[in-house]
Amino acid sequence: MRIERYLSIRKKLKELIKGTPFEGKVLFVGGCCRDELMGMEIKDIDMAVNLPLGGIRLAEWLQENRHTSRKIVTYPNYQTAMFHLKYFPDVELEAVQTRKEKYTDTQSRNPITAFGSIEDDCMRRDLTINSLYYNISTDEVVDITGHGVDDIHDHIIRTPNDPDITYDDDPLRILRCIRFASRFGWEIEKTTYEGMVRNADRLAIITHERIKDELDKMLTCKHTVMAMELIRRIGAMPYVLPELVETFDMGQNEYHFGTVWEHTMAVMEKLESNQLILRMAALLHDVGKVRVRTEEGDKVHFLNHEQASADMVDDMLRRLKYGNDFIREVQFLVKHHMSCKRWGDDCHDMKPKKLRKLQYACGTEERFRDLMLLIDADNKAHAEDKCMLHQVEEILRQTEVMKAQGSAMFGYKLPFDGKDVMAIKGIKPGVQVKECLDYLLKLAFNNPLMEKEVMRKHLSGYKFQKSKQANRKKKE
Repeated sequence: MRIERYLSIRKKLKELIKGTPFEGKVLFVGGCCRDELMGMEIKDIDMAVNLPLGGIRLAEWLQENRHTSRKIVTYPNYQTAMFHLKYFPDVELEAVQTRKEKYTDTQSRNPITAFGSIEDDCMRRDLTINSLYYNISTDEVVDITGHGVDDIHDHIIRTPNDPDITYDDDPLRILRCIRFASRFGWEIEKTTYEGMVRNADRLAIITHERIKDELDKMLTCKHTVMAMELIRRIGAMPYVLPELVETFDMGQNEYHFGTVWEHTMAVMEKLESNQLILRMAALLHDVGKVRVRTEEGDKVHFLNHEQASADMVDDMLRRLKYGNDFIREVQFLVKHHMSCKRWGDDCHDMKPKKLRKLQYACGTEERFRDLMLLIDADNKAHAEDKCMLHQVEEILRQTEVMKAQGSAMFGYKLPFDGKDVMAIKGIKPGVQVKECLDYLLKLAFNNPLMEKEVMRKHLSGYKFQKSKQANRKKKE
């Protein structure tokens, strides 16, 4: 929401609690305070109420006095309440008591919580920039650590507490630190960074779902390469995507510069999209090289690494609890990222039927264009004398020509189905039906505008491969 609307909500709440036990006790906290100081739009409004069960009590009082637009929702285990003011019915507000936390189980990030002071509440948070409070009754910014405001101005990421305590209590904060640093492109303060390195192995207790959530945000942020490099440098990759560790030092062949990892980062840097599917495909497109790398004299080969990468994508993303549709899309992009390599920079080796075949495989033009973005980034991240800077531009140009002619094959459907084939050829269900359909597709790749009756004649005269093989044997 715009800051103006945010300020209106704050002003209204100030008026509502004036003269009540909540006056001076309600503080806006976290991201909304940070984003206001940074001049950014406000995403969420969180409140800390400095009273025992303060969040729930505030929400219930607002409801009893008919200031809410719908029934409040409370979570007693977390002393949290969600509610909507009737004056701003589309804005969800969250309130919780100021609290302190005690971690008793080293294998869990779920603490025992109790009412605490504002100082207690501040020290349990992840970063100084997320530990600012705004007292809505006094209109004052409350910066308990004394660093929050300055760190925003100086572009510094640091923990409010001793980083060893912060990360031992909840190691997910390590990934959150990386996420915020890469979101803004800010520097991580030295002791905070060192604490991340010391406690990286604590990430072993974090669930795959939580890791996925943080990874998604890192992959779609402005400085995603910075995020991946931080994960690598602090030693967190074994707990995020362990299959990538081997790429860090794996050398390549004459078509590339640097290691597999360095090439991967270059692809991500050159990818002209922040879509999660494309960013993930770029990150994992060459992971299969760790399985297929071979050496022959002074030559290094990665034969069929795209298929190996696609196979690994399935295992890696299922482990992180991604959905089937997402996994299939990433796999498709990874599996086909080498489709155009032999066509040349100016596409001199690209026959129209090859391009149509790729269009058909993609199904939709949107998926085709996503694949082109990945291929373009990959092309431009090769060794300087092996880059194909113009290939994708030419592929897209020829695709536009085909579209104008009506010969592009996005979503193409044959004029005959399996039942038609059986009727025309007088055959039963089986492999021969598929053989005929594949034959018809080959005809279409050469001429997608072929009339139905012409295609029927070709099908009628088609001789099955097994019959051809039998005739050859008789001649022999």
